[in-house]
Amino acid sequence: MLDHVSLGCSDLQQSTAFFATALAPLGYRVHKSDEQETALGLPEQWMLFLYPASDPARALVGDRMHVALGADSRAQVHAAFDAARAAGARPVPDREPAERPQFGEDYFGGVFLDPDGHMIEVLTRAS
Repeated sequence: MLDHVSLGCSDLQQSTAFFATALAPLGYRVHKSDEQETALGLPEQWMLFLYPASDPARALVGDRMHVALGADSRAQVHAAFDAARAAGARPVPDREPAERPQFGEDYFGGVFLDPDGHMIEVLTRAS
């Protein structure tokens, strides 16, 4: 079972503000934030950690790597996607929230890029 995910970022304050806004519709909140790290997640679990880049010359984003976060409903997927866009997310072509039958009959999700270009997916299997 996956416990948490860590992402490097070029501007920790900017990324913290972005994810706090984008993931609020999923029930995420900032648990801890200082100059060394930010921890976000549901009230009962720290699930997403943000760290400042240790070397600005190194790539922060890996080819085809993405983080997929679960939502309770299609409405929650749309709300998170809209909040992310309002916070400055860049869209991924052809990945707006929609049914994705190639991934399963009940798969509904969308993908956006955070300020550093990390691909973040929000999905649900709820009808």
